Amino acid sequence: MLKKLLASLIVVGAAAAPAAAGPDFISVTPTAKLAASEGRRPMLPTDDVVFAHKSDALMDSAAQQVATVARWMKHNPAMVVLEGHANSLGTAAYNDDLSMRRAEAVRAHLMAYGIPSDRIMIVVYGESGADAKPSPTDRRVVMYATTKAPQSIVRARLDRGGALSAVWTRKGVLFTETHGTSIVATR
Repeated sequence: MLKKLLASLIVVGAAAAPAAAGPDFISVTPTAKLAASEGRRPMLPTDDVVFAHKSDALMDSAAQQVATVARWMKHNPAMVVLEGHANSLGTAAYNDDLSMRRAEAVRAHLMAYGIPSDRIMIVVYGESGADAKPSPTDRRVVMYATTKAPQSIVRARLDRGGALSAVWTRKGVLFTETHGTSIVATR
């Protein structure tokens, strides 16, 4: 019950209010130190971009979130990973494609703000990990910054994390990996 309430608030709030950046992906350093724990190392930012049912179009609030991330990336050398997700409605093939299109929409917006493609990685989950009962919280792209190399992310997400595929570029070369099968194509 609580999950349904939270999901409906997320969808309604995302459509009605601008994105709240909080301590993640901010462009200005906060004046007061915020700590939830006795952290021993810096934590890189993360954020969820939610989508409407059967849609890969960014809502206004999502576009604001992406703009905030782009501003943050211009001042930080980290790479951003975009994890595309879909809920359990529809076929697995449809949901795989939809989650890829959602991540590509976020990627296109980041690139429109001048973020190079070599700093953006897409990891596709489709409906993998989604609730059996369709939930609005499953219709999202999870964005997080990392300093890890793409192959490290691939190992963690494809081999052990339930992801279906990963896509990234390096020096104009497009890499796609699906469960251990590596495909390299030039652009």
